[in-house]
Amino acid sequence: MQPRPLEPSEPVVLALVDAVTAWQSALEQTLRASGLDYAQWLLLRAIRQGAFVRGTPLAGLMPIDVARSETMLDELRRDGWIEYAGTQAPRIAESAASRLQRTAQALSALHSVSVAPFSSQERAALGSLLERMKTTLDGHTARQVRAGTEAARQELHVSPAPCPGLPPVAHRPASCPTLAARY
Repeated sequence: MQPRPLEPSEPVVLALVDAVTAWQSALEQTLRASGLDYAQWLLLRAIRQGAFVRGTPLAGLMPIDVARSETMLDELRRDGWIEYAGTQAPRIAESAASRLQRTAQALSALHSVSVAPFSSQERAALGSLLERMKTTLDGHTARQVRAGTEAARQELHVSPAPCPGLPPVAHRPASCPTLAARY
């Protein structure tokens, strides 16, 4: 008997989780060899592309708030990746440009290796299937958020039930004791 498609033991879901886990592990190892983590890489890439504005959160797949970005800027400057003074915009240090290029090449190689076993048709099919999955999951997430928002809204507008034994005018929302229970 085939498992139902929504079960966590669905072979396709398990294979996808395993593949993502392996890819993430390879990504982290590749970045670690350069002395970086994924958040630092995203910040360096944003700085290189001119997309980072100091004092504002870095949006994207992994948002980085202002406090974290400032901490990371200090770490990246200490490690020689970037240069800046005071509140000026950071820039890639000249001495780190070749290191940054090698890291980018290593990540590009990782991306190539991860899809190397597939033909161009398989890559296109996989990309299409994953995009459909992403669209479905985005829709699911949006529905969950709406449902949660609606449930919270309904909780705010629910009037408390009147206490048994008391007329509605004498409603006591705290513990709702009857007059007989108080004496």
